[in-house]
Amino acid sequence: MSSQITNSSTVDPSEIPLCKEQYITVYLNVYDMLPRGRITDICYRLGVGIFHSSVEILGREYNFGGHDSDYTGVFVTRPKQGPPNVTFKESITMGYTTMDKEEIKNVIDELSRAWRGNSYNLLTRNCNHFSSELCEQLVGKPAPSWINRAAKLGTFFPCVVPNGPGLDNGKK
Repeated sequence: MSSQITNSSTVDPSEIPLCKEQYITVYLNVYDMLPRGRITDICYRLGVGIFHSSVEILGREYNFGGHDSDYTGVFVTRPKQGPPNVTFKESITMGYTTMDKEEIKNVIDELSRAWRGNSYNLLTRNCNHFSSELCEQLVGKPAPSWINRAAKLGTFFPCVVPNGPGLDNGKK
């Protein structure tokens, strides 16, 4: 297909050539938190899974996790390595940002201050909430809703969620 731009009032965005130096790709990396088996197969058929997600940009992967201290819960890993005991599922291209490296660093620094480890909540402020917010700030759209569907369902049925640090039945 030709990439000529006409005088028409609308232009197909796919027809506009992109300069790689001006656009940085943002990926959402998704990990299965449950081992493969009959239960996970049933959950997938019902459209529910238990996932960890993180955002990959410029060769670094940004995650959020909980701990008891009042400092950031944001941490960096190598892309597609994930936390222990999870299995890489897929990488979703969320879009492209026109921010430069300094602007991206500022966004991540700001979120790192706001996302404290002791603010983690399994149902209402988890890694998927963080990834969704970071994607929204970088490319203007949140992570797909299925990533955090299990947590959303858990807020409706808190009696099935165990108590413990970060597992307070959605009460925070």
